[in-house]
Amino acid sequence: MQRVGRWTRVKPGCEEEYRRWHREVWPELTDLVRKAGVRNYTIFMHGQDLFSYLEVDDWDEASRFITSQDVSKRWQKLLEPLMDAHDANMPWLQLEEVFHRD
Repeated sequence: MQRVGRWTRVKPGCEEEYRRWHREVWPELTDLVRKAGVRNYTIFMHGQDLFSYLEVDDWDEASRFITSQDVSKRWQKLLEPLMDAHDANMPWLQLEEVFHRD
């Protein structure tokens, strides 16, 4: 199992819209993430900063599967104007795990 920590930011003034979309996340999107093998997925927000944590057996395989699906493409297109991202298709910087303890 891989533990993945990711970081990105929303653009200034887009914080509440980002929160709103995640309160109303599409069931077909959460089903897709589950089918990709993603577990324990959490997004934390502090100001404009977002920290995401998830667990998955194979991150590369899961991310390829998710980003290839229409529902994911529609979601990314919807959120793209809100994000201050280095990559509009996968707007997250994956972080190095330096410590873990169960």
